[in-house]
Amino acid sequence: MFARTALTARNIAKAKPLGRSVSYVESVKPPTMADLPVPQGSWKEAHSQKQRKNNLQLLGGILIASGTLVYAKESGLVVFGFGPKVGK
Repeated sequence: MFARTALTARNIAKAKPLGRSVSYVESVKPPTMADLPVPQGSWKEAHSQKQRKNNLQLLGGILIASGTLVYAKESGLVVFGFGPKVGK
């Protein structure tokens, strides 16, 4: 019984406290503009490609949203409340 208590006490005494060591590191230099990558190629071409991709994604989203609304209206799942049907 005493041996188990002594072993536990020894382990507690050896345990390091859980904490952070906050200090200034000399080997780390602050970033500068020279560390940034150098742009290559035409910005106009890169901009055109990015805009084309964004416009296609926008068009796809509009088509999917409008298709969903048309399907919901035609199937009767959603009633938009446009008023009573007028006709013959």
